[in-house]
Amino acid sequence: MLQFTKYFILLFLFTATGSFAQNTAINTGINTKNPGSRLTVNGSFAGNYKIITENAVLGFTDYFTAYNGNADGTVHLPPAGSGSLKGRVYIIKNNSNYNLTVIPSGQEQIRNYNTLLVAPGYSAKLISEGTITGITWAVITMTDTKVKPKNIKKALDYSFGMDRGAYPIPPTAFTVPDSNPVLVPESQTMFTTSVGVLTPVFINVAVGLADLTSPKVFSKSPYYRCELYINGRLYDTQIIQQQYVGSSLQFNLSDVFYVYPSSNSNSIQLKITRWNDDGHTGAQQFMVLSVVYDGVYLLRQ
Repeated sequence: MLQFTKYFILLFLFTATGSFAQNTAINTGINTKNPGSRLTVNGSFAGNYKIITENAVLGFTDYFTAYNGNADGTVHLPPAGSGSLKGRVYIIKNNSNYNLTVIPSGQEQIRNYNTLLVAPGYSAKLISEGTITGITWAVITMTDTKVKPKNIKKALDYSFGMDRGAYPIPPTAFTVPDSNPVLVPESQTMFTTSVGVLTPVFINVAVGLADLTSPKVFSKSPYYRCELYINGRLYDTQIIQQQYVGSSLQFNLSDVFYVYPSSNSNSIQLKITRWNDDGHTGAQQFMVLSVVYDGVYLLRQ
């Protein structure tokens, strides 16, 4: 009985202080009695901070890793295993004057690449997608801690806009099929860069389409998939649902494209397909309202 009383008092004090609580939604709180999310921390957060000076393999307890080596180095990511790493985040910063290469395990990939280059002064934030083969890691951000406004250079600045009140005629009017993706008119262009080393270009895309279907079908809401291609290679995709047959569509895509010194001329384009027709089997014709490309890169000193 005495042992039970001590346990009850300890549990009461522990809960009353608010240092750890759990609500009916199985939310966990630290220093709070009413966590509104699955994990709520009422206070500061700290992750493992590690400095390395040579090649290293990241472990399950690593979070932020800074490279201060005196030569080109490599950082190896842990294997995805059975997908248990889903959501795992690593931040890798290159404080050196040398290149740092991040290498996934085995045949795994970071985005569409077998390796990721973190140039001097850059910091990369990666997250595990939870897959066990192919693309297992995504790049959340790639930033330069030494960036100055004058170092930001335009690699791509293209826009197309339909004239107000213009009549939808080819090539801005086109039919979107259920099968293979088709080129979005006015989305194909070229851009050039002049870089001395492998350089990441940050690309943002916005495209607006008007559905010319008549009569409109308010009971059907198809899905559409828009794809971003650079030099014929798929980089980013977005799937959105149309509000109803006859309503407009807007896509926003972004990605990091690595430019090599030898690849000064690059092509970019968008493709679209009807991903799920929601029972609407009729053909839908769209008109391009606008296409906007914006791409910047950081000029190294």
